[in-house]
Amino acid sequence: MNVFVATGSTLRVDKYYENSLLDLAIAAVSELEEELSEHRPDVLLLANAYGENTEEQVQLAGKLARALGYRIPAIRVENGDASGGSAIFSAYSLVKSGTAKSVLVVGAEKLADFPASHLNDVIAQNLDEEFSYRAGVIPQAYAAIQMKLYMKRYNVSREYFAEWPYLMHRYASENHYAFLKFPVDKETILSSQVVSDPIRLFDTAARADGAAAVLVTSEEVARKVSETPVKIEGVNFSTAGVNLRELLSVRDVVTPWKEFKPDFYEIHDSYSITAAMILDELGLERGKSLHQLDQIQVNYSGGLKARGYPGGATGVYQVAEGYAQLAGTFKGRRVKDARRGLILSMDELGSLAVSVALSR
Repeated sequence: MNVFVATGSTLRVDKYYENSLLDLAIAAVSELEEELSEHRPDVLLLANAYGENTEEQVQLAGKLARALGYRIPAIRVENGDASGGSAIFSAYSLVKSGTAKSVLVVGAEKLADFPASHLNDVIAQNLDEEFSYRAGVIPQAYAAIQMKLYMKRYNVSREYFAEWPYLMHRYASENHYAFLKFPVDKETILSSQVVSDPIRLFDTAARADGAAAVLVTSEEVARKVSETPVKIEGVNFSTAGVNLRELLSVRDVVTPWKEFKPDFYEIHDSYSITAAMILDELGLERGKSLHQLDQIQVNYSGGLKARGYPGGATGVYQVAEGYAQLAGTFKGRRVKDARRGLILSMDELGSLAVSVALSR
C-alpha cells in the first residue's frame, strides 16, 4: 500500500510563555481543520521528548486526543530529539501495513520556560546514564570533542564551521515560521560566546517551543482530503549509537537512498559540526562539505540552527516543511524544481537516525 502525507502544518518556533504544550499541539492541529473535517484520523501519535520534565505530565497523547474530541488510539512517541522522526516511522508502518488508513502525527515541545542550567540537565538525560549523565557531562561537550577530532582529521580551521550558521540565518530570514529570523555575519559567529570549546553559541541550534502536525494516510484518503498529496517513498531507521568520529546511524539511513537523487534535504543540524558530518555522509567531499553548500539545496527552512529546535517535535517540522516544499506552499525560500526530498531526523548526537523520502 502506498503511503502519503496528505497535509501538514507548523507553528512558528518561539517562546510561548502563556501557552501549555497541549495549547500548542491543539493550535497546530487546528491549522488542518478543513482537511480533518473531511476525514478523522484512525490513530493519533504525539511526538514529545521531555514532557515528564517540562510539563510534569504523562499520558499526553490521550489528553490531546480528548481535547480534540477524538476517541481513537492515542500514543506518545518518545525517542529524544528523534521523537518526531520516530513518530513518522510509526505512522508510515501503521498505514503501510493496513492497520490504519490515516494517522495524525503531532509534534509538540515546551523548552523556553526554563533557564539554560535546568534545560541542560533535562537534555543530558539523552546521554548514557552511568558514564555521562550521572557524571555531569552535557551533549555540548561531546559535540566539542567531535569538532576537535574533525578539525584534526581533515585539517580544517575553526572558521570553517562558520559557513553553516551564516547560511542558515540567511535562509531563516526568509522563513515566516523561523525563530531566529535575522541574518548574521561570520565575525559575529566566530566571536560569539564559548559554550564548550571550540563550540560557540552560533554553532548551537536554538531550542524553543513549537508544534507541528502532518496527516499520514493511504492513497485513497490522501486523494479525498488533499489536492497536493506527497508520497512517502519509504522510511529507514537505525540505532547505531554515538560515535565521536562518524555518524554511523546517519550512514545507515541515507545509504539506501543513494539512487533516489533528492532535489533537497532537511537535516538535523543540532551543531555546526553535526551538519558537516551529515553532509559528508550525503556524498559531499569529506572535510570540504561546508565549502560546497552551493551544490546542494539543504535546510531552506533555516534548519534547527535558525528556524529553531523544538526538541521531539523537530522531525514533524521537517516532514511538514518537506511536504510544503513539494506542494509549493512553503512560506520561505522555495526549492527549485522540487520533485523529491529527503528528511533526516535524529537525536542531538546521532545515536539514532530516521530518514524519510518524499516525492511529488
